[in-house]
This record gives sequence, C-alpha cells and structure tokens, in this order.
Amino acid sequence: MSLKGILAASAALLALVNACRPASEEIVDLGKDYRAEGLHAPWSGCDNGTSFRTHAASGSFFFTFEAEDGTPACAAEFKGERDVDPGDRVEIFFSPTKDLSQPYYCAEIDREGRVMDYKAESYRIFDFGWNFLTMKTFASQSDGLYRVGGSVSLEELRSLGLDLEGGFWVGVFQGDAASYGAEVTWYSLVPTADVEPDFHKEGVFFPCRITQMQPRKGVVVYAGDITTLGTQAWEQRIDAAHLDFIALHAATSNDRADSLERFVRSDAGRDFLAMCQRKGVGVEYEMHALDPLLPRSLFDEHPEYFRMDSTGVRVADYNMCFSNPEAVEAMRPQLEKALKWMKPTTHRYFLWGDDKQWKYCYCEHCRHLSPSEQTLLYENAILAMLKEYDPEATLAHLAYHQTLPAPQKVAPADGVFLEFAPILRDYAFPLSDEQLQALKENLLVFPAATQHILEYWLDESMNARWKRTERPALSIDGSHIERDILLYRSLGACSVTTFATWLDGPYQTLNGSALPLFESYATAFE
Repeated sequence: MSLKGILAASAALLALVNACRPASEEIVDLGKDYRAEGLHAPWSGCDNGTSFRTHAASGSFFFTFEAEDGTPACAAEFKGERDVDPGDRVEIFFSPTKDLSQPYYCAEIDREGRVMDYKAESYRIFDFGWNFLTMKTFASQSDGLYRVGGSVSLEELRSLGLDLEGGFWVGVFQGDAASYGAEVTWYSLVPTADVEPDFHKEGVFFPCRITQMQPRKGVVVYAGDITTLGTQAWEQRIDAAHLDFIALHAATSNDRADSLERFVRSDAGRDFLAMCQRKGVGVEYEMHALDPLLPRSLFDEHPEYFRMDSTGVRVADYNMCFSNPEAVEAMRPQLEKALKWMKPTTHRYFLWGDDKQWKYCYCEHCRHLSPSEQTLLYENAILAMLKEYDPEATLAHLAYHQTLPAPQKVAPADGVFLEFAPILRDYAFPLSDEQLQALKENLLVFPAATQHILEYWLDESMNARWKRTERPALSIDGSHIERDILLYRSLGACSVTTFATWLDGPYQTLNGSALPLFESYATAFE
C-alpha cells in the first residue's frame, strides 16, 4: 500500500474510534446511561477496547470501567493509596473549569478497586491528603480484563464547585503497566496531538452535565389476579402504589403462556390494557418462555436442539442445547406468533429459560459454560431475533437460582439488561454477603443504568408456598422493603418491581382488601 493509502486508512480508523468519544466541545450528559467504547494511546500508536459507562440516580453518580489489560500488575501487599501508582489503574478526574484554573479532583482506581484520590491544581500540584468522602468502589477480574464500578454523591460533586446542570469537565484515562513498577502505557478517552502523555492539562478533558434518571416501580401479576377482581380494583391498586408499570406473568407450572394471550385478546384484557394506557402505566410480559418457544415435540427429529445431561444423553425435559444456533432459529415461528399479541409498551422483553435448576447442557460446547453463560447465549440470540421485529427491543438476563453468579466467558449483547431476582433470601435480613457480591459482580458485566430488580415483597404465591389451596394473609414489614430499596438505589437501580401474585379475588374474600399492602409498597419508596 502507498504512503497515501496508509495515511488514509489510518485516518479512517481514527475517525471510527473517535465516533465513540465525546467531541471536544459537545456537552455530554453523564447521567443518562452514557457509554464510550475504546481508549486511545497516540503516544504509543495503539487503541484498546476499554469501555466506560455512567448514569446518575437517587442522588449519586455511578461509573463503570471494563478495562482491557492482558498483563496484570497490582500491589501484592497494599500499604496505602500511593501503592496504586506503580500498577494498572483506571482514572476519572472532575474539573469545574475547562482550563483547570481552579482545583480539580482525581480518582485513580486499581484492578482491586483500591483508590488513590487527590486534589490537584495547575500545574501538577497534588494534595494526596485530600479524599473523596462518599466514593465507593468495587472490582472483579477475569482473563484479559478487569472491571471497576464506583459511585460518588452528587452533593459532594456540587460541593467541589462542579455545576452539574450547567456544565463541568471530566477526564477519563487508563494506565496499563507491563508489570508492577514497570513502564506504563497511557490511554485517554479524548484523543490528543500531544507528543507525550499528560493528563493534567487542558485538551484531554471533555464537557459534561448530569441529569438524573428517574426511579420506576412496578408489580408482576398473573392474568387471573386481574380477572378475578376487575379493572377498577386494579386501578385503585395502581393509584395506591403509584405504579409506573405492570408485568403480566406466566409460569409453566401454574399459568402457561397461552393464558396471557387469551387475557390480552379478551374483553377484560382489552379493558385493563386501555386503563393502563390512559394512566400512562407501562405494560410488560415476564414468563418462563423457553418451553413454549422450543416445543418438546421437535425432539424426535432434532434431539441436538435439546440439552445433554451429565451422563451424555440428549433429553427433552427442560431448557435446551444453548450453544446450538439452529435450536434458536427453530424458535422463530413460535416467537413470531407470540409477538402478535405480546407488545410491551416499554420495549423490554422477559423471555426466561425454564424454571428448573440443574437442568443445563453438558455437551462439548456447553459444558465449560456456567448456567449464567449458557443462558446468556440464548438471550443474545433471542435479542437479535427480537430486534428484527422491534428495533427498540431489549431483553432481560434473569439472575436467579443457578444463574445468580455473573457470567464471565460470555459477554451480553448490547440491549441485554440485568434482572436480579434473589428468590432464596430471608427477608428478615438484608441480602446475604453472597447475594450482594453476586449483584455487584453482575453490575460489572451488565449496564448498571438498565438493571432491573425483581423482588418478592408482595408475593402471596410464595407466602402460600405455591399451594393455591392455602391462602394465608400476607404480612409485610415496610421497613424491610425500605431497607432493600435503599441498598438497590445505592448501587444505581432505577427500575424495581415485586411479584404481587395471588392477591386476587379469592385472597380478598378470605383475607380482606390487599390495598394496604400496595400503600405500604408506595410508602417504602418515599
């Protein structure tokens, strides 16, 4: 290739990389699920695949780095924050001004989530005795990368002189050390023509503002929960709980997916959906959908579509062979049929795998993948199919039972969001350490801004141990709900829902009105 051709190709590549970065004078809203892909190191002539995401909610600013780095370098024995300096880290700097003429504030975070923070003044005057008061961080590592999540209160950022609504300046950087204490390759989100890397000068910061995302809450119910009470009663519940959305549910063991289709097409269903539309309440559909999407009748002709058990035998009992793309394609006719009536107003889809544990695939392609990773293969493929019919479609990854641990070997496609459902918990206590760690690790894999919490605070079906003949009165402790909500908000959750199933006509006949339960749900959010 000629020199002219090489220069043209290089310019085209740089333009592609820069398309993911803020323009030098474009004000970026870091509060609305902002994402940037790829950092640039002009001093060494390379780019990387590090990503940076942010959002703001519940009075805090949240950020996540997924740092590409194949040479781990970190202090083995951490004695103090300056031990971050010789190793790998990601960095975020906040400045009230473009020219750094006022003090600006820096956080450098290593691959273990440990922070070196300081106040700086131009030029390169550092006060390492200064610290962020509200910054919290956590981290995880896997082959070839590490992830860092963090938050800081908006009140603290304002106290530092940042005009969050009018505009301020941010720098995003990465240092990749070949080994601890060795030479560092420096990366910046904003490209620069400087000959040497320097992150403490004008030109590598970009202008920002922060607009908070608004919290939303909902409930998950069966069609029968609505039909046995009527639309008017549910309008009262919506008002009592200040609901933003309602999810219609179907479970293979209780109400099959066709029960939702019958409801949606019925007079009662049309009346309910019209009421939701009039009130501005979103409608979604959450169901264990894999069984109806992949009919078991296909097994005789295509046993390879179905999971292999631990003895090496193909079985058609639950789930599927998650690594078989033809099995996913075989779902298309059933999906097309469902999409004729399943039209979530939020464009969020919830098409979960089968509700059975230890029923995953052990074939040669699946056995090395965890249940979370096998399920994510299915979700990535289904989302791609959904987008053919609904370009705005997003799809839930249900973290639940065996899929509670975060996936590591499979990455979520753009538009797959986390649905965290810690069903095996004791509501007398906060999330266990194991559950909380699972949530944090998932939030380092899936976008924190789109996380969706699925709880069981109002779940009469759980209260009755899923026995319709036993309908004990549901008693809830609003302080426990409030405690949980505060935790979820501290991790950036904007979307929270709870099962509110079996609070139906028979329940009301036996136990009286459930309206106070919905009022308590609303109060816990205040």
